[in-house]
Amino acid sequence: MSLVSYIVVFLIIWMILFFILLPIGVNVSEHHEEGLANSAPDKTNLKTKVIISFLISFIPASLIYWVIEKKLFDNFFNNYIL
Repeated sequence: MSLVSYIVVFLIIWMILFFILLPIGVNVSEHHEEGLANSAPDKTNLKTKVIISFLISFIPASLIYWVIEKKLFDNFFNNYIL
């Protein structure tokens, strides 16, 4: 698995996790200002969510890299699927 492939896998996992984490812990403002949506959040904590999703993404990306490098499923695909 090349470095570019690992980066692509990591970014896909990171993006999925980031979008999962986005709505968690968002509080809607009680006072509504003119020009803002009623559902606009007070604090989004984007920096924290980016860091958390970045750190968590290493686990599945590393597991996928390890499975591909060790060729754990090569025999399965050769014998049963192909």
